[in-house]
Amino acid sequence: MTLTVNVGAAPQALEPVNSKDYVSAMSAHVSSVCVITTAIGGRRFGLTATAVSSVCASPPRLLICVNKSGFSHDRIIEAGHFCVNVLTEDQVSVAELFAGMKGSDVERFASGAWTNMPSGSPALTGAAAVFDCRTALISDQFTHSVIFGDVVAVNSQSGQDALLYGARRFRSLQKAPSELN
Repeated sequence: MTLTVNVGAAPQALEPVNSKDYVSAMSAHVSSVCVITTAIGGRRFGLTATAVSSVCASPPRLLICVNKSGFSHDRIIEAGHFCVNVLTEDQVSVAELFAGMKGSDVERFASGAWTNMPSGSPALTGAAAVFDCRTALISDQFTHSVIFGDVVAVNSQSGQDALLYGARRFRSLQKAPSELN
């Protein structure tokens, strides 16, 4: 199926905002914190990311956005598989390690317990959710790659609230009281 979109002349004449203003405005967007992992030849790689989204449920597919300048980018592409680990509120130290906030030469997999998913990608024990993916499609988007993954295995923990990131800091969900009927 081909989708044809007729775009008028006016929107094409609009110039994009500058990067500084865009980044500043995006800091108001709150997202769950994920650690994206992969493995090649027994070596594990990973990074902290918030640019993760469901694409569709049938077939199960999600996407991740990975900065091309990061060390793990090329390893995720080369491996052809990756795991999205949705962190819980108690896993801030894991998020910090994989974001490089504890230094670049620190062993990232030193925090938490790790197992392997069917693809071979590392999965964090106790993560709120884990999505094991086979790479399906890669879209080059300037400084980032958008990597679409077909979900081949999942694991989730009920009752675990996801760690959030917004306004340039880690956050927790504010629990609203349950409504009584």
